[in-house]
Amino acid sequence: MSTDITRLTTADFEEAMDVLNFSFGFEHPHNFETLLPVLYNPSAEAMNWNWALREKGRIRAVVGVFPLAWRLGDANLRIAGVGGVSCHPRYRKRGFMGQLMRHCVETMREEGYPLSWLGGQRQRYGYYGYEKCGINYQLSLAPNNVRHVFGDGDIDIKFRALERQDRNHLQAVIDLHDAQPIRGIRSPERFYDVLLSWYHKPHVAISPDSRMIGYVVANGNGDHVTEILAVNENEPELSIAAAWVQHHGEATFDLAPSNRLLPKLASLCGEMSVHSSGNWQIFDWVTVLDALLKAQSTLVPLSDGAVVIEIADYGKVLLEVASGDARSVRTNATPALQIDAFTAMRLIFGPLPPSTLLALPQSAAALEQWCPLPLFWSRQDGV
Repeated sequence: MSTDITRLTTADFEEAMDVLNFSFGFEHPHNFETLLPVLYNPSAEAMNWNWALREKGRIRAVVGVFPLAWRLGDANLRIAGVGGVSCHPRYRKRGFMGQLMRHCVETMREEGYPLSWLGGQRQRYGYYGYEKCGINYQLSLAPNNVRHVFGDGDIDIKFRALERQDRNHLQAVIDLHDAQPIRGIRSPERFYDVLLSWYHKPHVAISPDSRMIGYVVANGNGDHVTEILAVNENEPELSIAAAWVQHHGEATFDLAPSNRLLPKLASLCGEMSVHSSGNWQIFDWVTVLDALLKAQSTLVPLSDGAVVIEIADYGKVLLEVASGDARSVRTNATPALQIDAFTAMRLIFGPLPPSTLLALPQSAAALEQWCPLPLFWSRQDGV
């Protein structure tokens, strides 16, 4: 039976949502219209982000390829975020999903995306070029941890749910988020819906003198914080985190390598762990490595050095740091390492240190100090 692959339109909204919800299960938390309202709505723009494989004119499989963007200092990276990978349960095991995924990956290449991100099972997406890598720190803070440092008294910080109509506080939250040198790029008109993704809830942190001093985004019962930022004045993010735990009980905090709270919470938390930040595929290695190596140099001092890596089916790339200036370019120099793309992603982006993956030659020893590079993607920006 012949099939065709097309982008979806507003007219396809109801059928597409039925396929998605039926594939994942209609019950909470897999109702896509409420789970990710910023992505799944009947607007022409949002529907155009979704590809469908049709048979007899009916949608059998759907893959969303969402245009995301990442600010890394002076550089912007376009990211193809893949989500809603689904096939109608009655039409599985016919190769529809593989056919659609291959089409989408090829389209990403043609459209010039430097890299792509998706969640999901590692081996399933490895067939299409994705590898589990990157860095996501998770730190757990309990009331007992807080008591030993802050004492038995209540920390005088209150939390107020951030409502869409509260334009003043919402703008202040946007300003805090956008002041970060490393961040997902969010349009102001969609910002609030991003905060609601995954059924999460945004809250503003209020000081004793009734000023907003930061904000927190957490799941419904408050035990998983996916976003926390504070004003520069007195840097109160640790007090905000501690007050949150006093109000809500033990919580896990997802933190990017660049988050100012990370070293502070690491000195207080009960447990800490490092995880991959998702499944990634790199199309333009030089562009991605250049941006991330430069970003890393703003986070930690990098030792001078130069490493040439040959990546199968891409070519040779130079990573270089000289007097604090970092860069990556194509090169014809002799490589220190010749590896496939999967190994390169694990080696350079972690979460494990490079030397745990390969016996590094002296000519590649600088990687141990430079890497893992800060390849992170926020849960709230996920698709």
